[in-house]
Amino acid sequence: MSYGLGLSEKKQSRQRRNRFFKFILYILVLGGIGVYGYYEGQAEGERMISNAEDQVLVLTSENKRLIEQTRAATEKQSSALAEARSWRDKFEHEIPSGATREILKMVQVRLKEGLEPERLKTLIGLAQNSQNCDAAPETKRFIVNTPISTRPDNSVSLGKGTITVTAKGLSAVNAEKKVEAWYDPSQPVEITFTQLGGKQETMKGILPLHKSVVFGGNEYRFSILAGKQSFATISANRCDFP
Repeated sequence: MSYGLGLSEKKQSRQRRNRFFKFILYILVLGGIGVYGYYEGQAEGERMISNAEDQVLVLTSENKRLIEQTRAATEKQSSALAEARSWRDKFEHEIPSGATREILKMVQVRLKEGLEPERLKTLIGLAQNSQNCDAAPETKRFIVNTPISTRPDNSVSLGKGTITVTAKGLSAVNAEKKVEAWYDPSQPVEITFTQLGGKQETMKGILPLHKSVVFGGNEYRFSILAGKQSFATISANRCDFP
């Protein structure tokens, strides 16, 4: 009986040792897994840090490149703006405007018409603000032709017959909507200046009208005003030219 109890105690003692060793083995396995996980996590962390550092270097390099591009673009834009301002200033100072531009156009037209450049230069050189003009203008009146009342003698000569002036306008309409023989001064009229020799110049507009005509060594400054029924009044002031 005591022999059987001894065997049972030995068996239980062996089982306790086995459980203890299994427990120790389990602890060792868990510890090994923990140590492995720790070092593997540390290695993975180092790899992530290394990758992050590489990305930081790449991003830093890209940022520097973009900054350089931005600086270059800004400098290029500043240079372009400075050049644009330079051209604008040059245009404003060198390209004629106003009266100067109009005079330049007139010069170009006259040159295209065949006027000798030397002649034009001489005339410009002789031009001056003070002029020798007649003391009093020559004033006359004449009939303005209309579509229903036209006569060849409805003209006036000025400048000792060197310039003949004729005019035509639209017929006046009375309160009954009937057309009259005389012209309507509120409507545009057409004035024709014919120089001795046949050269003509025409202007059109509502009276009063003003025009300057050069003939030979004289400049005639005309003013045409509306007169009494059917008539217009013209005055011509003669000045030496140029």
